[in-house]
Amino acid sequence: MSNLKTSLRMLCNNQDILGGIIITKDGMLIEAYAVENPMAEMLGALMSNVALVIKTSLHDLGHQDFHRYVIQSNKGRIYLVDLGKAVLIALTDLNVEAGKVNMALFQAANEIKKSGRIEV
Repeated sequence: MSNLKTSLRMLCNNQDILGGIIITKDGMLIEAYAVENPMAEMLGALMSNVALVIKTSLHDLGHQDFHRYVIQSNKGRIYLVDLGKAVLIALTDLNVEAGKVNMALFQAANEIKKSGRIEV
């Protein structure tokens, strides 16, 4: 089992997190956990486009790249965390404690970066 899969499994062991994926900036799926593969690939493609729009919009406003971003709907949240050349995505329900999710994401992002599998 890869270090990335282990990091995602540990992230998803948090009761608030339903699933997680790691994608390249252009939307290619690197690793997924608790998300079925066809859904993970579709979500990865969609989220890479969202990340590009966020990056472009922030640049137009005079800001650098985003580090963490949350998208909320009436059914849940999608967290995006910049990993350098990749993006960590976590799915949650709507009524979760954001602090716990952010802490779990911070720990997972650090583990993924330390794994050496993704160039930061």
